[in-house]
Amino acid sequence: MLFVLFLVSYGYFFQGGGWNQNSRICLTRAIIHHRTFTIDQCREDVGDLKFANTGDWAFYNGHYYSNKAPGLSFIAIPSFAVAEYLSGFFFLPGSEKHMLFSVYMSTLCTTVLFSSLLCLLMFHIFNHFFRMNSNMCVLLTLCFGFGTLAFSYSTTFYAHQPSAFCSLLSFVLILHIRHGKVARKGIISLFAGFAAASAVVLEPSTLFILVAVLLYAMSCRESRRYIIPFLAGCVPAGVVQGFYNVTCFDYPLSLSYQYSNELVMWQVNGTLFGIPSPQRLFQLLFSPYRGLFFTSPIFLMALPGSFLFFKNKRWRPELLFCLGVSLFFIIFIAGFHGWHGGWAAGPRYLLPAFPWFFLLTGFSLTRFPKIFKVIGLVSVLINLSITIVGNEIPLEVKNPLAEVVLKSLIAGSIAINPVPLSHFEDYNMNDLVRIDAWEANFNSFNLGELLFPNSLASIFPLMCFWIIWGYWWRRFFRTLE
Repeated sequence: MLFVLFLVSYGYFFQGGGWNQNSRICLTRAIIHHRTFTIDQCREDVGDLKFANTGDWAFYNGHYYSNKAPGLSFIAIPSFAVAEYLSGFFFLPGSEKHMLFSVYMSTLCTTVLFSSLLCLLMFHIFNHFFRMNSNMCVLLTLCFGFGTLAFSYSTTFYAHQPSAFCSLLSFVLILHIRHGKVARKGIISLFAGFAAASAVVLEPSTLFILVAVLLYAMSCRESRRYIIPFLAGCVPAGVVQGFYNVTCFDYPLSLSYQYSNELVMWQVNGTLFGIPSPQRLFQLLFSPYRGLFFTSPIFLMALPGSFLFFKNKRWRPELLFCLGVSLFFIIFIAGFHGWHGGWAAGPRYLLPAFPWFFLLTGFSLTRFPKIFKVIGLVSVLINLSITIVGNEIPLEVKNPLAEVVLKSLIAGSIAINPVPLSHFEDYNMNDLVRIDAWEANFNSFNLGELLFPNSLASIFPLMCFWIIWGYWWRRFFRTLE
């Protein structure tokens, strides 16, 4: 029931194109159509602007490549190929609508699917390990899935959510080895290693989580016995990443970021990272520009939740794990000069660590239920608004929620992302960076627009689905009683 809820809700929206999404899709298209990792064939030049599709490219030995980790592009290959073939019966092959449908279906089969499974893992941890009742676990899962930036980025062809799922899956499997009564622990450890390494191929920042899971497994005698299967599980993903690096950049440890477009690499004195300052930490956590607590206030409950977590002696190793991952990501991203994430509504680089932020948050529900529910509702409304309007918000906007999201909702504007996935010659490129020039379009959309095009009323079918689902859930529990 939870899987259906999140799959339908996330799949209802599609955030459209952007440099990040387009760069990944260019790699998927290049593999399918040209059997190559170079994305030269996808390049569209418009006027003086070279490679209008994206600025997120790497250039090496006379060829263009995506500057993103290849994992999401790889797993999107089957769904994109099938969708492209099927949509050829309805749209002119190669047309803008043909591309739009193919990318939407790829997003459904990758980001939406993994994000829905991620929410199930959150429910599983609270219910199976922490022994909270099912209704409480559902409330926590709803707050995580709909009350954080995970909502809007579950509807976008980004790798943050799939990588978060793989990392959390690895952690949950080791949890079962340490605290569960499961058989074939060697195989479970093997899959845990595979999941952790797959996350790195999707999102390089999760390498730290892989190391953290490994250390967590080594800290217990029971799970320490299965370290070798864990490391063996890491090998396939490492081979895939190494093969990609050798093919594109000649060396297995070379990364696309070494050859990235300098205009998108935020460097200060020639470096991408510096020492996190108090001002940067404040911006990352509290500012209306990209503050974590500004877009996802439910995480404010992590402070009391951590104290309550600590009181349970059995789970103190897990508390240290969650705290370690959370603090590392905050400090790591605060030291990154491009911490803002470019076009975004909030601190998207923190998304791979969101599950551990939220595990710290969950324990506060038992002690402060009313406060938790109020803040949770506010968080859901904020992130539903972001998802309705769009999370591709220009870097220059100082207060994305007030200046773009709220303003658009008041004006009745939805799905405002103007960046297409292809056919850039049909657009005025200068207007793509001017919010006042954005007009109704279908580069991004929600399924309700089939009935109510470019209207806030398009959310009505989703609301009806949520009411029906709530009735279904309530009736299901009555039958159990």
